[in-house]
Amino acid sequence: MTLAISENVRWYALVFGLTAVLAVLAALQYRSSKQVSDATTEQMRISLQGSLMDLRQGLERELRPLCRELQTQSGFPRQSSTQEYLSRFERWRRAAAHPSLVTDFFIWRAVDTEHPQLIRMNSNGKEFEATNWPSELEPLRRRFQDSALTLKSGRAVYGRSDQPQVSPPGLVTRNLPADPPAPPSFPWMIDQNVPALVHPVLESDSGRQPETLSWIVIKLNLEVFRRDIFPELAERYFRSNNHPTYDLAVVAENANGAVIYSSDDAFGNQKDVVPDAALNLFGRPVPIARGPQSSSDRTFGPYTASHGERPAAGAYAVRPLPGFHDEGFFRIEPIHYTTDEQDWEIIARHRKGSVEAAVTTLYRRNLTINFGVLLVLATTMGLIIATSRRAQRLAQLQMDFVASVSHELRTPLTGIVSASQNIADGLIDNKERMLRYGEAIMGQAQQLSDLVEQILLFSATQKDRHRYHLQRVDVVEVIDASLKGTSSIIRSAGFTVEEAIQLELPPVMVDFKALSQCLQNLIANSVKYGGDSRWIGIRAALADQSGGVKEVRISIEDKGIGIGREDLGRIFEPFYRSPAATAAQIHGSGLGLALARNIAEAMGGRLTVRSVPQKGSTFTVHLPVKDDAETASHLSMTPEVNSIS
Repeated sequence: MTLAISENVRWYALVFGLTAVLAVLAALQYRSSKQVSDATTEQMRISLQGSLMDLRQGLERELRPLCRELQTQSGFPRQSSTQEYLSRFERWRRAAAHPSLVTDFFIWRAVDTEHPQLIRMNSNGKEFEATNWPSELEPLRRRFQDSALTLKSGRAVYGRSDQPQVSPPGLVTRNLPADPPAPPSFPWMIDQNVPALVHPVLESDSGRQPETLSWIVIKLNLEVFRRDIFPELAERYFRSNNHPTYDLAVVAENANGAVIYSSDDAFGNQKDVVPDAALNLFGRPVPIARGPQSSSDRTFGPYTASHGERPAAGAYAVRPLPGFHDEGFFRIEPIHYTTDEQDWEIIARHRKGSVEAAVTTLYRRNLTINFGVLLVLATTMGLIIATSRRAQRLAQLQMDFVASVSHELRTPLTGIVSASQNIADGLIDNKERMLRYGEAIMGQAQQLSDLVEQILLFSATQKDRHRYHLQRVDVVEVIDASLKGTSSIIRSAGFTVEEAIQLELPPVMVDFKALSQCLQNLIANSVKYGGDSRWIGIRAALADQSGGVKEVRISIEDKGIGIGREDLGRIFEPFYRSPAATAAQIHGSGLGLALARNIAEAMGGRLTVRSVPQKGSTFTVHLPVKDDAETASHLSMTPEVNSIS
């Protein structure tokens, strides 16, 4: 008893330890999945920001050839400039991927600050003609007039010619050495409201001082951006395996419509939609955070202001850039007229709603898979433990079987040895007693033979080596053969057998000898556990199975000790004997019911049991009837009842 308790404690400790290991693994898996999810979110945001930067640089590469062709140095001769511009512009147009990007080409010259001149390239692109200011360029005209530049004392000064020549706050001044003069370099700018590229250039008469500030204005076709350039850039930098991951939009409230381009008609129009990333397309590249920002450092295009302030309206900063022909750096600065202007921004949002939503979906899927693996592992561990416990129980049952068989063998062997010894000692002095001893020896030997035969038959059925010869068999003949084979057991135990067999039962396809062995095992089992009632009932009838199939049911009933509910599920296990049978000291090998079930199932039937403790048990063999048309002629519900004592 103590050994059994110790064994159970070890098993419980093993189960508890494995459960704790699985719990730790689950916790570590959850934590690592969360860390991977956070890292994936950060990586996706960095990658998305990098793709936005690539798109921005792609847009710069679209505009760079045009700017390069029209770029000039300081002191450009005014007399030859127009033809040079036309020649350069035509050269760009022939090589451009989108020549229709430019709709107009203007030059504004402040030859006389009171009467500045605006000229425009005509429709055939052969010459410039004087023209009036278009209404959409009116803000630029006022800006140009406020930014007239002259060279005085070797210093470039911004401001109106009728005002003191000092630099307004926030504007850039340049000191030009007198000998030799360094040619100034001016940036390209863009008026995003038009849109139009703007570039200042210093022109002079025959290359002599003083130089005057002129402005190149190139009006761009917004529809080309919307229809060609932005879709191509989105395709190039955001499409993967022909399945776009992000919705993109280029937005600017002050442009001709809030949404310049959108990869999805619904994206970009909603004011309350928060994108995953945004980046300005012109000026210093600054990722634009959605939500509260620190007011101590904000970037407004070319301006960097403190405390959330911009330069005053009308102020304009021209920032000298590195050499224009430096391929490693090129930037177009936006022109702002008010402090609340919004630059062109490229915004992106994951198609699942957000990067977090996409990563959360992936996180939940991975977590489900990981916990599924843990569940499979836990199930496997449980099966291993259950199998081990079952193997342990089976080993114990086998040991009990060996003990039971040894006892079953010893009883008849003792009788045989005792009778043989008496005969050998000459204690048998007459023929009548010799016959009785011979019959006793024969009976005990037959009991041994039956036990050995039963063990061999069970072994053969377990290894699928037993072959059954199915044939049409009369059920009554099988029952009679079974009763004949167990008659000695029934008579010696003093049992009465009551038969209730339906007349003219249809034949069944079975192995005669095997079915007889199955019924004999059930009858012998009823004799062992029949109790004091000393009664066995045998019934056979035709019945309907589910699905309309006919079957013959042969029932063996007793009124003995019965079977408890907890044992009903195990009585057909090999070597199993219920605690009640063991307590009652009823001998047996534990193979009878297991062998009976194997035989019934091997012939296409089945074996069922109904039992009530202390009231008896009923075992029923169900045998299907193969030919329904033949069985219909044998239907009769009048039973024949016989008794055998």
